[in-house]
Amino acid sequence: MLRPAGLVALMGMLALCVTGCEDELMQPGEGNAQPAAAAPAATASAAASASAAASADPLPIVEFTEADFVESAESRDPFRDYAHLYVRKTRTDRITQRTVKASPFALDELKLVGIITRGRPSIMLTDPNRYGWVLYTGDYVGKAELISAGGTAGAEVAINWRVDRIRPTDVVFIREDNAHPDIPPTTRVMPLYPVGEGS
Repeated sequence: MLRPAGLVALMGMLALCVTGCEDELMQPGEGNAQPAAAAPAATASAAASASAAASADPLPIVEFTEADFVESAESRDPFRDYAHLYVRKTRTDRITQRTVKASPFALDELKLVGIITRGRPSIMLTDPNRYGWVLYTGDYVGKAELISAGGTAGAEVAINWRVDRIRPTDVVFIREDNAHPDIPPTTRVMPLYPVGEGS
């Protein structure tokens, strides 16, 4: 015969067993297990239908030749820059194929402030902004002047002053037109101490 305490314990264990066995029955469309099993089936059916469509209507094979990669009126390079075609050229946009110092200023606007005759002769000019420019024999200086080359085309040539000789008290600049060597060059002398200025 069971004691009352043992009877109470046995009744508690039976109650737990009865409640633990009463799980809900899941219907076929409910829960998380069914869609996970259905996903591979859906993927397999989609792959099967795609392969069937591919075998029914294959893609055409395109063959390329060298002419397809040559730029022409029908096949232009999409990365080419065409901005330069729409820029309006002015008289000051002409580029000379030489390095010119103090190019924004005319020779009349520059002032000779120093001459060095030892070693490699050089001079220093200052512009209206008081910026100094060091020049050597053969250097081009100042704003280019456009001179008509003549002829029916009416082309214009940019001509700059060039340092020809550096002397102890002055500098000789020349301006020559290489397109017309028969015309003598223009010469200009810039003194270190202009007449009328204090020493």
